[in-house]
Amino acid sequence: MTQVPLHLVAQWRDGRVESVEAINARPMAAGLLKGKSPEEAAQMAGVLFSLCGVAQRHAVLAACQAARGEAYAVDVETERALAIEAAQLHMWRALLDWPNLFGMAPVRDRFGLLHRALSQVRDKASAFEVGGHVLNLVGNELLSGFFVTMREPRNLTEFSATCSRAGTVGKILSQLIDAGASDPLEETVPLLPSLRASDLIEALPNGWPDEDFCRAPQLAGQVYETGPLARQVSNPLVARLITHRHRIAARLFARLVDLSDCASRMRYPLPTDMPPMIDAASMGDGVGLARVETARGVLLHAVRLEGDMIADYAVVAPTEWNFRPGGVFEHEGAGWDAPDPAYARWRIQALALALDPCVNFEVSVKTDEEVAHA
Repeated sequence: MTQVPLHLVAQWRDGRVESVEAINARPMAAGLLKGKSPEEAAQMAGVLFSLCGVAQRHAVLAACQAARGEAYAVDVETERALAIEAAQLHMWRALLDWPNLFGMAPVRDRFGLLHRALSQVRDKASAFEVGGHVLNLVGNELLSGFFVTMREPRNLTEFSATCSRAGTVGKILSQLIDAGASDPLEETVPLLPSLRASDLIEALPNGWPDEDFCRAPQLAGQVYETGPLARQVSNPLVARLITHRHRIAARLFARLVDLSDCASRMRYPLPTDMPPMIDAASMGDGVGLARVETARGVLLHAVRLEGDMIADYAVVAPTEWNFRPGGVFEHEGAGWDAPDPAYARWRIQALALALDPCVNFEVSVKTDEEVAHA
Protein backbone atom coordinates (compact mmCIF):
# COMPACT_ATOMS: atom_id res chain seq x y z
CA MET A 1 0.00 0.00 0.00
CA THR A 2 1.44 3.38 -0.98
CA GLN A 3 1.37 6.22 1.49
CA VAL A 4 -1.42 8.53 0.44
CA PRO A 5 -3.23 11.18 2.49
CA LEU A 6 -6.64 9.53 2.04
CA HIS A 7 -7.04 5.75 2.24
CA LEU A 8 -10.50 4.35 1.46
CA VAL A 9 -10.95 0.83 2.81
CA ALA A 10 -13.93 -1.40 1.97
CA GLN A 11 -14.94 -4.76 3.40
CA TRP A 12 -16.42 -7.13 0.76
CA ARG A 13 -18.14 -10.34 1.74
CA ASP A 14 -20.39 -12.76 -0.18
CA GLY A 15 -21.12 -10.39 -3.05
CA ARG A 16 -21.75 -7.33 -0.93
CA VAL A 17 -19.81 -4.29 0.29
CA GLU A 18 -20.56 -4.37 4.00
CA SER A 19 -18.59 -1.36 5.22
CA VAL A 20 -16.21 1.38 4.13
CA GLU A 21 -13.87 3.62 6.07
CA ALA A 22 -12.19 6.85 5.00
CA ILE A 23 -8.83 7.17 6.74
CA ASN A 24 -7.75 10.78 6.34
CA ALA A 25 -4.11 11.15 7.37
CA ARG A 26 -3.30 14.54 5.92
CA PRO A 27 -1.84 16.95 8.49
CA MET A 28 -3.66 20.02 9.74
CA ALA A 29 -1.35 22.66 8.25
CA ALA A 30 -3.25 25.79 9.28
CA GLY A 31 -1.10 26.13 12.40
CA LEU A 32 1.84 27.07 10.18
CA LEU A 33 0.15 30.42 9.53
CA LYS A 34 0.44 31.47 13.18
CA GLY A 35 2.87 34.29 13.80
CA LYS A 36 2.59 35.57 10.23
CA SER A 37 1.14 38.81 8.96
CA PRO A 38 -2.03 38.50 6.86
CA GLU A 39 -0.05 39.17 3.69
CA GLU A 40 2.60 36.57 4.58
CA ALA A 41 -0.09 34.06 5.53
CA ALA A 42 -1.95 34.60 2.26
CA GLN A 43 1.18 33.90 0.26
CA MET A 44 2.02 30.84 2.36
CA ALA A 45 -1.51 29.45 2.12
CA GLY A 46 -1.33 29.53 -1.67
CA VAL A 47 1.75 27.28 -1.45
CA LEU A 48 0.59 24.99 1.37
CA PHE A 49 -2.77 24.39 -0.31
CA SER A 50 -1.63 24.78 -3.91
CA LEU A 51 -4.43 22.75 -5.49
CA CYS A 52 -6.85 25.62 -4.83
CA GLY A 53 -4.27 28.27 -4.05
CA VAL A 54 -6.31 31.19 -5.35
CA ALA A 55 -9.24 30.37 -3.08
CA GLN A 56 -6.92 29.83 -0.11
CA ARG A 57 -5.11 33.16 -0.58
CA HIS A 58 -8.30 35.15 -0.89
CA ALA A 59 -9.81 33.34 2.11
CA VAL A 60 -6.88 34.43 4.29
CA LEU A 61 -7.19 38.07 3.24
CA ALA A 62 -10.99 38.10 3.60
CA ALA A 63 -10.91 36.48 7.06
CA CYS A 64 -8.25 38.93 8.27
CA GLN A 65 -10.20 41.88 6.91
CA ALA A 66 -13.28 40.73 8.81
CA ALA A 67 -11.17 40.19 11.94
CA ARG A 68 -10.15 43.84 11.78
CA GLY A 69 -13.81 44.78 11.86
CA GLU A 70 -13.84 45.92 8.24
CA ALA A 71 -16.81 45.07 6.03
CA TYR A 72 -15.80 42.64 3.30
CA ALA A 73 -17.12 43.12 -0.22
CA VAL A 74 -15.84 40.92 -3.04
CA ASP A 75 -14.61 42.73 -6.15
CA VAL A 76 -14.93 41.69 -9.78
CA GLU A 77 -11.32 40.59 -10.10
CA THR A 78 -11.52 38.28 -7.08
CA GLU A 79 -14.79 36.72 -8.21
CA ARG A 80 -13.38 36.13 -11.67
CA ALA A 81 -10.16 34.60 -10.31
CA LEU A 82 -12.12 32.21 -8.10
CA ALA A 83 -14.36 31.20 -11.00
CA ILE A 84 -11.35 30.55 -13.23
CA GLU A 85 -9.65 28.31 -10.66
CA ALA A 86 -12.85 26.37 -10.03
CA ALA A 87 -13.34 25.89 -13.78
CA GLN A 88 -9.83 24.50 -14.16
CA LEU A 89 -10.37 22.00 -11.35
CA HIS A 90 -13.76 20.93 -12.71
CA MET A 91 -12.24 20.30 -16.14
CA TRP A 92 -9.37 18.30 -14.64
CA ARG A 93 -11.76 15.83 -13.03
CA ALA A 94 -14.29 15.70 -15.87
CA LEU A 95 -11.89 15.52 -18.83
CA LEU A 96 -8.96 13.56 -17.37
CA ASP A 97 -9.85 11.53 -14.27
CA TRP A 98 -13.35 10.32 -15.14
CA PRO A 99 -12.36 9.01 -18.61
CA ASN A 100 -9.46 7.11 -17.03
CA LEU A 101 -11.85 5.36 -14.67
CA PHE A 102 -13.99 4.22 -17.61
CA GLY A 103 -11.07 3.12 -19.80
CA MET A 104 -11.64 6.00 -22.22
CA ALA A 105 -9.04 8.32 -23.69
CA PRO A 106 -8.71 11.49 -21.58
CA VAL A 107 -9.69 14.67 -23.41
CA ARG A 108 -6.14 16.00 -23.06
CA ASP A 109 -5.91 18.34 -26.04
CA ARG A 110 -9.12 20.21 -25.26
CA PHE A 111 -8.24 20.32 -21.58
CA GLY A 112 -4.75 21.65 -22.25
CA LEU A 113 -5.93 24.40 -24.58
CA LEU A 114 -8.66 25.61 -22.24
CA HIS A 115 -6.53 25.31 -19.10
CA ARG A 116 -3.85 27.52 -20.67
CA ALA A 117 -6.44 29.97 -21.97
CA LEU A 118 -7.94 30.27 -18.49
CA SER A 119 -4.47 30.87 -17.02
CA GLN A 120 -3.92 33.71 -19.46
CA VAL A 121 -7.13 35.64 -18.74
CA ARG A 122 -6.08 39.19 -17.86
CA ASP A 123 -9.02 41.45 -18.54
CA LYS A 124 -12.77 41.64 -19.13
CA ALA A 125 -12.53 40.94 -22.85
CA SER A 126 -10.38 37.82 -22.52
CA ALA A 127 -12.54 36.55 -19.65
CA PHE A 128 -15.65 36.92 -21.81
CA GLU A 129 -14.03 35.11 -24.74
CA VAL A 130 -12.59 32.20 -22.75
CA GLY A 131 -15.80 31.89 -20.76
CA GLY A 132 -17.58 31.34 -24.06
CA HIS A 133 -15.16 28.54 -24.94
CA VAL A 134 -15.89 26.86 -21.59
CA LEU A 135 -19.63 27.07 -22.26
CA ASN A 136 -19.05 25.46 -25.65
CA LEU A 137 -17.14 22.66 -23.92
CA VAL A 138 -20.08 21.96 -21.61
CA GLY A 139 -22.41 21.92 -24.59
CA ASN A 140 -20.25 19.53 -26.58
CA GLU A 141 -19.35 17.20 -23.71
CA LEU A 142 -22.75 16.93 -22.06
CA LEU A 143 -25.66 18.94 -23.36
CA SER A 144 -25.58 18.46 -27.13
CA GLY A 145 -27.91 15.46 -26.92
CA PHE A 146 -30.42 17.51 -24.93
CA PHE A 147 -30.28 20.28 -27.53
CA VAL A 148 -31.44 17.78 -30.16
CA THR A 149 -34.54 16.69 -28.26
CA MET A 150 -35.32 20.19 -26.90
CA ARG A 151 -37.06 18.72 -23.85
CA GLU A 152 -36.28 16.83 -20.67
CA PRO A 153 -36.01 13.05 -21.00
CA ARG A 154 -39.16 11.19 -20.00
CA ASN A 155 -37.40 8.31 -18.23
CA LEU A 156 -33.95 7.04 -17.30
CA THR A 157 -33.57 5.04 -20.49
CA GLU A 158 -34.11 8.17 -22.54
CA PHE A 159 -31.89 10.16 -20.15
CA SER A 160 -29.04 7.69 -20.75
CA ALA A 161 -29.57 7.69 -24.52
CA THR A 162 -29.59 11.49 -24.60
CA CYS A 163 -26.32 11.69 -22.65
CA SER A 164 -24.71 9.10 -24.92
CA ARG A 165 -25.17 11.38 -27.95
CA ALA A 166 -22.80 13.96 -26.43
CA GLY A 167 -19.04 13.85 -25.88
CA THR A 168 -16.89 11.81 -23.53
CA VAL A 169 -18.51 13.09 -20.32
CA GLY A 170 -21.97 12.42 -21.70
CA LYS A 171 -20.99 8.84 -22.56
CA ILE A 172 -19.61 8.35 -19.05
CA LEU A 173 -22.87 9.60 -17.59
CA SER A 174 -24.79 7.21 -19.82
CA GLN A 175 -22.73 4.27 -18.55
CA LEU A 176 -23.15 5.39 -14.93
CA ILE A 177 -26.92 5.48 -15.38
CA ASP A 178 -26.96 2.09 -17.12
CA ALA A 179 -24.93 0.60 -14.24
CA GLY A 180 -27.96 1.05 -11.98
CA ALA A 181 -28.96 3.12 -8.97
CA SER A 182 -26.06 3.97 -6.68
CA ASP A 183 -27.92 4.86 -3.48
CA PRO A 184 -27.94 1.86 -1.13
CA LEU A 185 -29.98 3.52 1.62
CA GLU A 186 -33.36 5.15 1.89
CA GLU A 187 -31.94 7.97 4.00
CA THR A 188 -29.12 10.05 2.55
CA VAL A 189 -26.75 12.60 4.03
CA PRO A 190 -28.33 16.03 3.56
CA LEU A 191 -26.78 18.57 1.23
CA LEU A 192 -25.15 21.60 2.81
CA PRO A 193 -27.45 24.58 2.17
CA SER A 194 -26.18 27.84 0.76
CA LEU A 195 -25.02 29.76 3.83
CA ARG A 196 -23.16 33.02 4.17
CA ALA A 197 -20.22 33.40 6.52
CA SER A 198 -22.42 35.11 9.11
CA ASP A 199 -24.82 32.13 9.06
CA LEU A 200 -21.98 29.67 9.57
CA ILE A 201 -20.66 31.64 12.54
CA GLU A 202 -23.98 31.13 14.28
CA ALA A 203 -23.68 27.36 13.78
CA LEU A 204 -20.07 26.91 14.93
CA PRO A 205 -19.73 25.08 18.25
CA ASN A 206 -18.11 27.31 20.86
CA GLY A 207 -17.70 30.08 18.32
CA TRP A 208 -14.50 28.69 16.79
CA PRO A 209 -13.65 25.71 14.52
CA ASP A 210 -11.37 23.70 16.81
CA GLU A 211 -9.27 20.75 15.60
CA ASP A 212 -12.09 18.24 16.12
CA PHE A 213 -14.42 20.38 14.03
CA CYS A 214 -11.80 20.86 11.30
CA ARG A 215 -11.32 17.08 11.10
CA ALA A 216 -15.04 16.26 11.17
CA PRO A 217 -17.22 19.32 10.53
CA GLN A 218 -20.92 19.34 11.27
CA LEU A 219 -23.62 21.89 11.97
CA ALA A 220 -25.88 21.48 14.99
CA GLY A 221 -24.87 17.83 15.22
CA GLN A 222 -25.77 17.08 11.59
CA VAL A 223 -23.23 16.00 8.97
CA TYR A 224 -23.59 17.39 5.45
CA GLU A 225 -22.36 16.88 1.90
CA THR A 226 -20.79 19.87 0.20
CA GLY A 227 -19.84 20.42 -3.44
CA PRO A 228 -21.48 20.82 -6.86
CA LEU A 229 -24.43 18.58 -5.99
CA ALA A 230 -25.35 20.83 -3.07
CA ARG A 231 -25.08 23.92 -5.26
CA GLN A 232 -26.95 22.48 -8.26
CA VAL A 233 -29.63 20.38 -6.55
CA SER A 234 -32.38 22.64 -7.92
CA ASN A 235 -31.34 21.98 -11.53
CA PRO A 236 -34.19 19.88 -13.02
CA LEU A 237 -31.91 17.29 -14.64
CA VAL A 238 -29.76 16.92 -11.54
CA ALA A 239 -32.91 16.59 -9.46
CA ARG A 240 -34.20 13.90 -11.84
CA LEU A 241 -31.11 11.78 -11.23
CA ILE A 242 -31.39 12.24 -7.47
CA THR A 243 -35.03 11.20 -7.54
CA HIS A 244 -34.05 7.93 -9.24
CA ARG A 245 -31.25 7.39 -6.69
CA HIS A 246 -28.40 7.95 -9.15
CA ARG A 247 -26.39 10.28 -6.92
CA ILE A 248 -22.99 9.43 -8.40
CA ALA A 249 -24.25 10.38 -11.87
CA ALA A 250 -26.03 13.39 -10.40
CA ARG A 251 -22.75 14.65 -8.94
CA LEU A 252 -20.98 14.39 -12.29
CA PHE A 253 -23.87 16.11 -14.06
CA ALA A 254 -23.85 18.83 -11.37
CA ARG A 255 -20.11 19.34 -11.94
CA LEU A 256 -20.72 20.24 -15.57
CA VAL A 257 -23.58 22.57 -14.62
CA ASP A 258 -21.24 24.13 -12.05
CA LEU A 259 -18.59 24.52 -14.75
CA SER A 260 -21.07 26.45 -16.88
CA ASP A 261 -21.81 28.68 -13.88
CA CYS A 262 -18.09 29.38 -13.54
CA ALA A 263 -18.00 30.42 -17.18
CA SER A 264 -20.99 32.71 -16.64
CA ARG A 265 -19.29 34.30 -13.63
CA MET A 266 -16.21 34.93 -15.76
CA ARG A 267 -18.31 36.70 -18.39
CA TYR A 268 -20.69 38.49 -16.02
CA PRO A 269 -19.07 38.68 -12.55
CA LEU A 270 -21.16 39.21 -9.42
CA PRO A 271 -24.62 38.65 -10.95
CA THR A 272 -27.51 39.69 -8.74
CA ASP A 273 -29.20 36.28 -9.00
CA MET A 274 -26.18 34.27 -7.76
CA PRO A 275 -24.45 34.59 -4.38
CA PRO A 276 -20.80 35.70 -4.47
CA MET A 277 -18.22 32.94 -4.34
CA ILE A 278 -16.59 34.49 -1.26
CA ASP A 279 -17.71 36.48 1.75
CA ALA A 280 -16.51 37.08 5.31
CA ALA A 281 -17.86 38.19 8.66
CA SER A 282 -16.53 39.22 12.05
CA MET A 283 -16.69 36.66 14.86
CA GLY A 284 -15.82 39.22 17.52
CA ASP A 285 -12.97 41.55 18.33
CA GLY A 286 -9.96 40.44 16.27
CA VAL A 287 -11.64 37.28 14.98
CA GLY A 288 -12.99 36.68 11.46
CA LEU A 289 -14.41 33.91 9.28
CA ALA A 290 -14.26 33.64 5.48
CA ARG A 291 -16.37 31.32 3.33
CA VAL A 292 -15.39 30.41 -0.23
CA GLU A 293 -17.30 28.25 -2.69
CA THR A 294 -14.58 26.19 -4.37
CA ALA A 295 -14.89 23.50 -7.04
CA ARG A 296 -15.05 20.85 -4.30
CA GLY A 297 -17.38 22.68 -1.95
CA VAL A 298 -17.38 25.09 0.96
CA LEU A 299 -14.00 26.19 2.31
CA LEU A 300 -13.84 27.97 5.67
CA HIS A 301 -10.98 30.01 7.11
CA ALA A 302 -11.05 31.35 10.67
CA VAL A 303 -8.42 33.72 12.05
CA ARG A 304 -7.66 35.35 15.39
CA LEU A 305 -5.45 38.43 15.19
CA GLU A 306 -3.34 40.00 17.89
CA GLY A 307 -2.31 43.36 16.56
CA ASP A 308 -1.04 42.84 13.04
CA MET A 309 -0.07 39.19 13.53
CA ILE A 310 -2.01 35.93 13.37
CA ALA A 311 -2.41 34.33 16.80
CA ASP A 312 -4.58 31.39 15.77
CA TYR A 313 -5.81 29.93 12.51
CA ALA A 314 -8.19 27.17 11.38
CA VAL A 315 -9.13 25.78 7.97
CA VAL A 316 -12.14 23.58 7.24
CA ALA A 317 -11.76 22.06 3.75
CA PRO A 318 -14.44 20.37 1.60
CA THR A 319 -12.68 17.00 1.88
CA GLU A 320 -13.25 16.99 5.63
CA TRP A 321 -16.99 17.50 5.12
CA ASN A 322 -17.40 14.65 2.63
CA PHE A 323 -14.84 12.13 3.92
CA ARG A 324 -15.24 12.64 7.66
CA PRO A 325 -16.14 9.65 9.88
CA GLY A 326 -19.83 8.99 9.39
CA GLY A 327 -19.94 11.39 6.45
CA VAL A 328 -21.43 10.98 3.02
CA PHE A 329 -18.65 8.74 1.66
CA GLU A 330 -18.91 6.23 4.50
CA HIS A 331 -22.72 6.49 4.51
CA GLU A 332 -23.16 5.91 0.79
CA GLY A 333 -20.18 3.66 0.14
CA ALA A 334 -21.50 0.54 1.90
CA GLY A 335 -24.59 -1.61 1.91
CA TRP A 336 -24.81 -2.55 -1.78
CA ASP A 337 -24.27 -5.63 -3.91
CA ALA A 338 -21.02 -6.15 -5.81
CA PRO A 339 -20.43 -9.40 -7.72
CA ASP A 340 -16.69 -9.33 -7.03
CA PRO A 341 -14.01 -7.18 -5.34
CA ALA A 342 -12.96 -5.66 -8.67
CA TYR A 343 -16.42 -4.17 -9.22
CA ALA A 344 -16.51 -3.00 -5.61
CA ARG A 345 -13.21 -1.18 -6.10
CA TRP A 346 -14.42 0.43 -9.33
CA ARG A 347 -17.62 1.74 -7.84
CA ILE A 348 -15.94 3.04 -4.70
CA GLN A 349 -13.48 4.87 -6.94
CA ALA A 350 -16.44 6.35 -8.82
CA LEU A 351 -18.03 7.52 -5.58
CA ALA A 352 -14.75 9.02 -4.41
CA LEU A 353 -14.25 10.85 -7.72
CA ALA A 354 -17.80 12.14 -7.54
CA LEU A 355 -17.16 13.52 -4.03
CA ASP A 356 -13.80 14.85 -5.24
CA PRO A 357 -11.23 14.87 -2.41
CA CYS A 358 -8.55 17.54 -2.66
CA VAL A 359 -5.79 15.00 -1.93
CA ASN A 360 -4.63 11.82 -3.59
CA PHE A 361 -6.58 8.75 -2.52
CA GLU A 362 -6.21 4.99 -2.68
CA VAL A 363 -8.95 2.34 -2.56
CA SER A 364 -8.44 -1.01 -0.84
CA VAL A 365 -11.04 -3.79 -0.87
CA LYS A 366 -10.60 -6.43 1.81
CA THR A 367 -12.13 -9.91 1.63
CA ASP A 368 -12.71 -12.38 4.44
CA GLU A 369 -9.54 -14.26 3.46
CA GLU A 370 -7.43 -11.13 3.64
CA VAL A 371 -8.87 -10.16 7.01
CA ALA A 372 -8.24 -13.66 8.37
CA HIS A 373 -4.58 -13.55 7.35
CA ALA A 374 -3.99 -9.96 8.45
